Amino acid sequence: MWKTLSKSEARKEFNNWEPDKIPESKCDGKELQLRNELLDADLLAVKFLEENEPSNKKGEYLYDLRYGIEIYEQLKNNYHFTTRHASNDEIWIYLSMKVVPDLVFKRWGLSDTRFFSQSRRIWLKTMWWYIHLSWAGNSEDTYKILKGFTTDEVVQLVERSGPSGYRIDVTREIMKQFSNLELYSENRSLFRKIMKLNTARLKIIEPALTEGGVKKYVEEIIGYFNEINTSSGKNQTAV
Repeated sequence: MWKTLSKSEARKEFNNWEPDKIPESKCDGKELQLRNELLDADLLAVKFLEENEPSNKKGEYLYDLRYGIEIYEQLKNNYHFTTRHASNDEIWIYLSMKVVPDLVFKRWGLSDTRFFSQSRRIWLKTMWWYIHLSWAGNSEDTYKILKGFTTDEVVQLVERSGPSGYRIDVTREIMKQFSNLELYSENRSLFRKIMKLNTARLKIIEPALTEGGVKKYVEEIIGYFNEINTSSGKNQTAV
């Protein structure tokens, strides 16, 4: 059922859009229902933040997070959307260019990278994968885990697929454990270091086969940097 649009076709259409003019949706039939649901997700995200984050200091990140959760659940529950669909850029390009171009424009303006031109920067796709890679079983727990993160972590998580693609079990455990660190909000570079080490280790280690499984594997990666930070702190104190 999923229609597609190639990058070259998207470029032709994008070049015909008028600067600073909101692009119009071009869909009908069942796609109108999908469009309405994606627009409803926007309203639900805004309402949620107004009610639960009145002093929102993270602005666009929390909106992206909540909107991502809303569309993730809608696509999964109402359309049986799978990772196979989510791996097809042309589906995301079609949704961005034909179904809800006005919504993408609202968030990013006429940024071609967010509509179609860069695979891992297509906004709808990026937010879906961010939620999928971090999913904690339900929307409430997923939001709690991710609300302390920033846009930087979105990039680090989504753009590091590893040597054999995403390891969903590993990324979800990393997000869960990392969100519980007291120091993570003070050290934005720590997450990037953890993801780089994980990518390197996945080339030679199978987490599920290590003693203690994926949970222990992630504990050891995070523990490695905790030891470095502890040693660094002791050295500074000694000086």
